[in-house]
Amino acid sequence: MAKAQRNSLEHIEQARKNLRSLPDKKAGKTRAETVELLAGDIRKAIEQGYTLKEIRDVLAQSGVSVSLARMQTLLGEGEKKGKPPVVDAVKDATGSSLEKTAPAPQSGGPSLTRYEDKDFVL
Repeated sequence: MAKAQRNSLEHIEQARKNLRSLPDKKAGKTRAETVELLAGDIRKAIEQGYTLKEIRDVLAQSGVSVSLARMQTLLGEGEKKGKPPVVDAVKDATGSSLEKTAPAPQSGGPSLTRYEDKDFVL
């Protein structure tokens, strides 16, 4: 039979210290989160006459990579270019925002329907 290996308390404490000092691997933000954080500044640049291409280039110079399509979608600019609009729905039971990209209806905007105490965007 193999003898069970035993670890000293010093080694266990050193291992605990090493594990607790590990940096967070998810320290950065996703592209979507980045655009959301910078949305106000991006909109201000648009108001000052800059195009999304120019803004994308400025972001790239700063080391931030965001596609034009991502910015258009998250900033609601897609509707102006014939792309599907982003429809903001009410928050669900967990408090999370329900945001979906949907094709534009033929007449009128999206409608909100309630069924069994739940809201749905049509």
